[in-house]
Amino acid sequence: MIDIHCHILPEMDDGPESLGEALAMCRAAAGDGIRTLVAAPHFKPGTYEFSGRRLLDAIGILQAAAKKEGMDVTILPGAEVAVSPEMTSHLEPGGHLMINGGRYFFAEFRPLSVPSHWDTFLLSFLASGMAPIIAHPERNAWFINHPDALSAAVQSGILVQITAASITGGFGEEARDFSIYLLRHNLVHAIASDGHSADLRPPRLAEAVRLAAEVVGEERARALVTSIPQAIIEDRKIPALAPVEPYPPIREQDRNWFQRLRGKRGDSSRLLE
Repeated sequence: MIDIHCHILPEMDDGPESLGEALAMCRAAAGDGIRTLVAAPHFKPGTYEFSGRRLLDAIGILQAAAKKEGMDVTILPGAEVAVSPEMTSHLEPGGHLMINGGRYFFAEFRPLSVPSHWDTFLLSFLASGMAPIIAHPERNAWFINHPDALSAAVQSGILVQITAASITGGFGEEARDFSIYLLRHNLVHAIASDGHSADLRPPRLAEAVRLAAEVVGEERARALVTSIPQAIIEDRKIPALAPVEPYPPIREQDRNWFQRLRGKRGDSSRLLE
């Protein structure tokens, strides 16, 4: 599997604090069946900033240490870029904030809201030859309440990555239910760990893929951690996915989608029926 979004570099952001902890994360990933990790430290001007040289040096140190310990993992460069007006001055095709130096990049919104005209702003990067991937929208309160807006963005060419722990319930009921909703409506292009540590938020995908397979089938679920991330890190167009249509189209007035999914509050057993 490919974990396309992981905070695995020590002392770069709020991820591991030491090389030892980063290596423990590599071991957890390898034990889970992950063979490629995209190091995606936060990039937020004024809080977390780094150069391409610093990023590559940190990856080189961790990669060498992992190889020395006999771990079969490959670490590639990337970043999780905070959505702000300053993005335009930091992002460029092939730049150090892009995934593996290609056209794709992660765009991160605040947990509770999105700025006005966020969709037009992200689409402007498409016009400049870059491809935004919205990181973990299932953990954003605004997207939870406006699924139709996320659907429209995907139809316009923006990609979506959801978090493995959201599917397994690690981020609460709403994030879990919305993850399943997005999967069923064909609005997910990748599942990633968004790992930050070896214990509390480890880089693991297997359990989330198993649960996702109960929702969209094994072939689709596996594609979200194999062929689609592979295309992204190789800077290729992502392979087309057949639609999944167990539910009617998203409607503007459909604000209580999670009630419909679960039947009633607390009955999580019906999610995967």
